[in-house]
Amino acid sequence: MRVWTTILLMTILTQSYGQVTLGTGIVKIEFDDKTTIDFYSKPTDNVHFKRIEFFDDKEINSWNIKNLKTEQTWLKPEVLWLDYSQFNFRCKSTNGEWLELIVNNDNGQTYWIKKNKTTTFLTWEEYLKQMFAVDRLADHKQNIRKQPSDTADEIKYEGRDCFQVKSLKGDWIEIFTTDYCDQGQNKTEIKSGWIKWRRGDKLLINYYTTS
Repeated sequence: MRVWTTILLMTILTQSYGQVTLGTGIVKIEFDDKTTIDFYSKPTDNVHFKRIEFFDDKEINSWNIKNLKTEQTWLKPEVLWLDYSQFNFRCKSTNGEWLELIVNNDNGQTYWIKKNKTTTFLTWEEYLKQMFAVDRLADHKQNIRKQPSDTADEIKYEGRDCFQVKSLKGDWIEIFTTDYCDQGQNKTEIKSGWIKWRRGDKLLINYYTTS
């Protein structure tokens, strides 16, 4: 059941946030019960505009964000999954030691944070290659191609989508099939195939960060 729980959660994230600019990549923030993150309106500001503070929440036996319900009125990042220590943002731009993060994937609001040992920037290729699995959007069931081209030969595929990412080329990602979420069903093995992962700023895939 964990696989399907993850799929449901990440589907909600990627589909509801698909219209906001994809930016240059993803910033992953590591946190523990002592982490404080200051967000600034501009990288030239001396005083933070928003602040997120984590704490050890004994009631849920997990790290949590202070006043989470209040903070979530503006904080709607790419991924916020406290149980799995996942706190990820789309990065719109960089300026020296500063990162412009999309803090609200509903309206595109951005704030700036300063790079430090808790921040890791990943290109979309690096990020998607780390995913447990990706699949095609159900309402945009594109064909799998042998090459990254709309005119390339189609790969006939049978089975539930459960792909990993091998490489990225423009709007296309190279995928291959995995065994761990096939659940014993017969399907086509793909060692190398291509699908589009985006159209402009719209994601054409769902991605799942963990099982």
